[in-house]
Amino acid sequence: MYTRTKALAFSLLLAFQFVSQTPAEESSSAITLRLPERIRISERSNLSTRENGRYAGLLNRQVTGYLTRDKGEEYDGRFFLYEQVRRDMQQIARPVDRSIESTLRMTATTIFEDASSYPSIQHLLDLPAANLLPGARWQAPAWISIDPRRDANPLRLPVLIEYHFAGTEDWNGAPAYRVEAQFATRYPIPPSDDPNAPVVDYVGEIASVRGSHRLTIMLPQSGDSVAFLRDQIQEQYRFSDGTELVHEGHTLLFLNGLRVEDQDRIAREVEQSIASDAIEGVSVERTNTGVRLTIDSLQFLPDQAVLLPGERPRLESIASALKRVEESRFLVVGHTADVGSTESQLRLSVERAGLIASERAARGVSPDAIDVEGRGGSEPAASNATEAGRALNRRVEIYIVEE
Repeated sequence: MYTRTKALAFSLLLAFQFVSQTPAEESSSAITLRLPERIRISERSNLSTRENGRYAGLLNRQVTGYLTRDKGEEYDGRFFLYEQVRRDMQQIARPVDRSIESTLRMTATTIFEDASSYPSIQHLLDLPAANLLPGARWQAPAWISIDPRRDANPLRLPVLIEYHFAGTEDWNGAPAYRVEAQFATRYPIPPSDDPNAPVVDYVGEIASVRGSHRLTIMLPQSGDSVAFLRDQIQEQYRFSDGTELVHEGHTLLFLNGLRVEDQDRIAREVEQSIASDAIEGVSVERTNTGVRLTIDSLQFLPDQAVLLPGERPRLESIASALKRVEESRFLVVGHTADVGSTESQLRLSVERAGLIASERAARGVSPDAIDVEGRGGSEPAASNATEAGRALNRRVEIYIVEE
């Protein structure tokens, strides 16, 4: 069992303990992780919430990341955070609540080795170098990112995970390795004399955490799926204002490989269509997130999400080009010039992205396949000092990502 003493004593030098508890005649397995060139990470949480002892509803959250391996074992890309989907009569796409650029590192033995806010558990598995027999057990340090109020100020907490290799079984029609694990969360961590004890550098409203996690990890031996994790959670949080929250439920994590040739095909087909139709002010670029189609200098009514009539032919041509890849998912990102307040820029960029998304939906694309995000004037493509530069900053990007 997990104890507070273990939490204080473990080293972040990736040392682990390995004990075989299975007779030698059983076959062993050399487990390693596959490292695709591109990956999609989807973490979905469904948690029942109680606040100060009273039921406060269900928390549904999804974080999806698209990343590309640029060098060695590092993956660069972007994560998108979606809170519970808000649906009303005007809802024509799923809104992105927040997105962040991210770099992750994976190895043949460790999932998400580098620290990050997403996914929530970092440094998973630390697989022993020796072949594993069913029943083998080991321990390894990890980190968990805790953000119960969803205020983008997570507590990164060290934990010690106890693993158990359960053997091989059928999963989704293919053989997969099954690993079970558990750990406890405790915060604050008392001072320690151990020079290797992890340091928690956190300034925020979380005063204490106490909880337990039980994990099931599936590692398919073939196919596009790299790993699947189910985390059964029971956790209690106290805040500096005296509020107490309790979360109970589960988080599912899907780690899938994406085919680079699919991205190349998408980019090639869209580029050919744009070139053949001679569409002006549109560029296509491969990015770590996905194929990005940028529509420059869109003409809107001042400070409104209303396109001028002259933009209709260009949008029709773009819609025709994107019909070739309608099996994909589309992320529409709005940008504005840096004029006015940050809040007004963000609002306007979201509304303009939503307008372009509605144009896509009106041409037969399912709203369930469209996400929208506004970034205001935070990512200028040109200087805001001139009208020409501000015009270039009034742009919309459409990311095409493989499903």
